Amino acid sequence: MRASRQASDARGGAAGIVLAALLALSFPGAAALAAGDAPRRVVSMNLCTDQIAMLVAAPGQLISVSYLAARPDVSLMSAQTAGLTINHGLAEEIFRLDPDLVISGTYTRRATVNMLRRLGRRVEEFAPANGFADIRQNVRRMGELLGREAQAARLIAAFDAEADALAAAPPERHEPGKERLGKGAPVLGSFGANSFTTGGGTLENEIVGAAGLRHLGEELEITGTTRLPLEALVLADPDYVLLWERSLADPSRATEILRHPALDARFGSERRLSADSRYWICGTPLTLEAVARLRAEAGGGTSLRPEANR
Repeated sequence: MRASRQASDARGGAAGIVLAALLALSFPGAAALAAGDAPRRVVSMNLCTDQIAMLVAAPGQLISVSYLAARPDVSLMSAQTAGLTINHGLAEEIFRLDPDLVISGTYTRRATVNMLRRLGRRVEEFAPANGFADIRQNVRRMGELLGREAQAARLIAAFDAEADALAAAPPERHEPGKERLGKGAPVLGSFGANSFTTGGGTLENEIVGAAGLRHLGEELEITGTTRLPLEALVLADPDYVLLWERSLADPSRATEILRHPALDARFGSERRLSADSRYWICGTPLTLEAVARLRAEAGGGTSLRPEANR
């Protein structure tokens, strides 16, 4: 019995080796690149890596991006996906593209990532950006992976120059004696579908701070993303409440909370800010546009709470 099982295991192992060899022969790009060679057939399967790769890659180097990258309602670079193969994160469709590098997010389909690795494909994962430092790091790493370090350096330099320009022209603060809580900057509370908000350690929090505002989530000592009861938002009474344009146009039950009468009663139109989530959802060199837009919409950092101007 043992000999039979050992023979069966040996045959199974041999079959696996043969299958792998046949796959490699069928898709010659699976062979390892020579040391120092840049990948020639790159596939991205995550919205955020899609956009960074499109900014960094050489012409013809990136051959496929996720279907989300082609959707103008969620992607800032949908027009740039023309001519690229669109994938849905499925192992079989990506494998057929014969990539020598697959790029994914750390939360991208785990079954696909694991299968591609078992098939001998190189998969590199990127964590979501939780701040501007992460954006720089991810762009730099993308440049290294694609052999495009110079392009990545140019993008980072442009990002830093824009960030410096924004920092050099901070929004006006309240006049002495009119600051809320004595800290100067107005408070902004974000409120999304299913009552979600964010706090410290998030890209949203850094965008809000760079725009010259304080984030209610951080004021409430929230870290990461969590739900904020509507009652807590109303009681905290931030200077502004930030809502997402996509959510406001969404008729689903998840967004019903954004049409609650209590929001209308507490926050009039002059205290509501709307934001294009495409600039916020992914940390890329395009993220600073969210800072500029938020600063402009917030009226240069001026509080609109009635009691702040008494």
